[in-house]
Amino acid sequence: MFIPRRLDKFLSESTTSSVAALRRALLNKEVQVISEGRASSEQEGNRLIFEDDQVIFRDEPVQPRRECRAFVLNKPKSVTSTLRDPTGKQDLSAWMRTLPPGIFPVGRLDRDSTGALLLTDSGDLSTALLQPDHKTPKGYWLWLNESMDADDARLKRWLHGLPMLGGTARAVSVEILQQTPDMTELSVVLTEGKNRQLRRMCRAVDLRLLHLHRRSIGPIEVKDLPLGALRELSQHEVEALWLSAGGRKVVDERKVRALQLFAERARTQQQPHLRLEQWLSALPQID
Repeated sequence: MFIPRRLDKFLSESTTSSVAALRRALLNKEVQVISEGRASSEQEGNRLIFEDDQVIFRDEPVQPRRECRAFVLNKPKSVTSTLRDPTGKQDLSAWMRTLPPGIFPVGRLDRDSTGALLLTDSGDLSTALLQPDHKTPKGYWLWLNESMDADDARLKRWLHGLPMLGGTARAVSVEILQQTPDMTELSVVLTEGKNRQLRRMCRAVDLRLLHLHRRSIGPIEVKDLPLGALRELSQHEVEALWLSAGGRKVVDERKVRALQLFAERARTQQQPHLRLEQWLSALPQID
């Protein structure tokens, strides 16, 4: 089902141009929309695009993207999870040069950590994976600079929840994988995505963290992928990612609710969006 969306979002989803380039194209009237038999050159990106509209971008028709692409990087240590590091430190640019245009990282993995970092060209998939209430599981290995056992009260506090700035931080599961007299390796699963969450959880209970490695995001693991290596996910893996984030239906329902609120505000301002009202009244069941 095609859900109406803003023109700027439609272009961002359906072309490989950057956000800045799309803004310039709109300002320069390089985008044309043919709607209900009438053509107009657009300068505003917030115009709603419907399924039977035709969008022309720099004299070429734009078709909605049907499938997204996604990649997983086993990020090495001392790499910033951004397209460019403003301080000049190593970032993702070396890997981005090998990828198709329009790919971007899904969230971040802090500079000192290693492991799974997803990249995609789908804003919807990225949003679904990052929404806290979608509870996408993320698996981590932690190496601690001390010996501890499964009954350690500090690990139980992780499971019960720790009050932190921004809410309560909680681990779904904690398992000791191995230990020596001066080191413990843990497997931890989170369904939250708070900034530097595990490092903050370690500090909150006075655990000394040696290293943090994200081994999985949803069903995608990096155990057989060398550090610094990148691979493209199959469409089957992409669909599995969607399922781990609650499915496409959850994202579609959010979009419909946002459109319903938009329509309500327009009615309140006595400027109803008639075309949107018509679409909402004929809204099929999302499945």
